[in-house]
Amino acid sequence: MISVARAIEIVLSHVRVAPAECIPLLQAMHRVLAENIFSDIDMPPFDKASMDGYAFRSAATASVPVNLRVVGTIAAGVFPRFEIGSGQAAKIMTGAPLPAGADCVQMVEKTESESAEQVQILEAVVPGQHVAKQGEVLRADTCVLKAGSYVSPQTLALLATVGHEEVSTYKRPRVGILVTGDELVDVSENPGPGQIRNSNAAALFAQVRETGAQAIPLGIASDDLQELASKIREGLANDMLLVTGGVSMGEFDFVEQVLTEIGAEIFFKKVNIKPGKPAVFAKVGETLIFGLPGNPVSASTVFEVIARPALRKMMGFTQFGNVKVEAKLTEAFKSKTRRENYLPGQAAWRDGTFLVRPVVSKGSADVRAHALSNCYLLAPPETDNFEPGLQIEVMLRSDFWCGNGFEGEF
Repeated sequence: MISVARAIEIVLSHVRVAPAECIPLLQAMHRVLAENIFSDIDMPPFDKASMDGYAFRSAATASVPVNLRVVGTIAAGVFPRFEIGSGQAAKIMTGAPLPAGADCVQMVEKTESESAEQVQILEAVVPGQHVAKQGEVLRADTCVLKAGSYVSPQTLALLATVGHEEVSTYKRPRVGILVTGDELVDVSENPGPGQIRNSNAAALFAQVRETGAQAIPLGIASDDLQELASKIREGLANDMLLVTGGVSMGEFDFVEQVLTEIGAEIFFKKVNIKPGKPAVFAKVGETLIFGLPGNPVSASTVFEVIARPALRKMMGFTQFGNVKVEAKLTEAFKSKTRRENYLPGQAAWRDGTFLVRPVVSKGSADVRAHALSNCYLLAPPETDNFEPGLQIEVMLRSDFWCGNGFEGEF
């Protein structure tokens, strides 16, 4: 049995970054750039007004108030064909190009206009005031984004600004999801005696999609050796295959046997983690295979801790795992296990610090407790008792950033 850290190290050593592909700009969201991005223009591309007001020569305001003759109006998107001379001004809108001869803009709130041909400037200005200078944000031919950058809405805006209607990003890996067990029925069915609904497929589908990868449902395989082998071979068409159940020591746990028979290289079979000790990592060709426990909380937890980093590396990310922080514990709990324990918790940010409390759970099948949590409390194997006020390591799930999992006040 190996440590969690060693398991992640082994997994990442066998991950290859996905190849790049050129895709339309609006499809690049949540992906990682596979190329450096250069600007094709100065930004701003010209000196422009940053306020609605009047453009003129700042020297005119050596003594204020001063009256200036209005010789034109400049709207955004229209380049002025006239020049501003001494004693003259042009009415100008935010974003409009500054006319030749002008070196400043005074905002309209600090002017008075008795007619369309005359304006009074009430306060002095200095050269460049309320003017965005050409190229002050970026210059043409400069690198504005490096390969490895995450494509966020803000990144899309920059890519659009510099003229990239298509962009090279790393491909989204295909992840097959196979659940096993005679006891499983579809969510649409009423479970009969000894049966339960299939929740693993739904959870893993969402977890895979959340990373930005493609989730490929492969259905339910019964506890039959031939059917399981057929389904696993089908799953090898993907970049990664997740198999839940069938990895423990039971009479009908056939996953390890099937992997051996199809020539998989198995790197580990057990991890010192709770929940989820029976966790398998193997490889056939370039397909990574994760054998996850059948209990839903265990399967979800092992995916978050060990499989998610592999997917993120495939997609070109440099930060592989979920964010970990130190949080102040607000309620006591016990962790009587010699394994690295990932307990469901509720975390919050209050008054400049992270707070966390455990969620009472009945074990690795307690999907309700897991649903109420937004993080994992990381309890090391050498510690049993955790008292309020203790600083404890916490792994934040995506739920935290969405505000999920809070009941009442901390």
